[in-house]
Amino acid sequence: MQQNKSFNLALTALFVAVSIVLAQFRVYIPLFGFPSVRFSLSEVPIFLAGALLGGIYGAMAGFASDIISFMMSTTGAYHFGFTLNLMLVGFIPGVIFQLIRNEKIQAPFSLMNKVLVGIALVGSIIYINSIGLEELKKAGEVGMIGPFPVNILLSMIMIILVIALIGIVYKLKKLYPGDKGLYSIDQLIFMMCVNYIIINLFLTPMWLQQLYNLPIVASVAVRIFKSLVDVPLQVMVIYMVIHAIPVRMREKLL
Repeated sequence: MQQNKSFNLALTALFVAVSIVLAQFRVYIPLFGFPSVRFSLSEVPIFLAGALLGGIYGAMAGFASDIISFMMSTTGAYHFGFTLNLMLVGFIPGVIFQLIRNEKIQAPFSLMNKVLVGIALVGSIIYINSIGLEELKKAGEVGMIGPFPVNILLSMIMIILVIALIGIVYKLKKLYPGDKGLYSIDQLIFMMCVNYIIINLFLTPMWLQQLYNLPIVASVAVRIFKSLVDVPLQVMVIYMVIHAIPVRMREKLL
């Protein structure tokens, strides 16, 4: 038991180190003059810590990663809400995967994912053609890209991204035909969507309003738009990493 605990702590520390390194490679998109929308893979190791080792280790990894990354940063104000966010990134998948393993959750993950993706697509298109379009008009940047208006082109890109996501899922299922048990692609997509809804669509807009007085509605809308890029990218990376681990080792971890 003590040996397993030591191994899990060592693996957690490794996930923290990888997360800190990945946090240095991030892209921020400004919203109302503040760098409030971030694209990064730094949450992937935290998610993996929770999914593979359990919710407690995932939360520990998130806490350590955020505190150390902030201490290394030279910009930005500290807010415990963002530390809580990263703790939940690891805690939520750990708890849900444990429930799935114990057969306390049996759900049609594939169907629920289709509903969530549909909502995200509709929300993105509404954002692009309403709030996003108004922001571009205020900035004097509304125009044409080639023969297409900006909002129409962005809407087309969102539809293409959803089709690409469906294609990626189909390709991964063909690549791993025996993928029916724990850590299946449908489970990972659902888990990432749950994380994204709780953390990015609910908690983060509240923290940004407290720090920068950003409108919650606009912050939520732009994150729905972001989800169609962020979620598929992270799911693909997580899925490939998990399935690179031998099955016997995966089964012993959680």
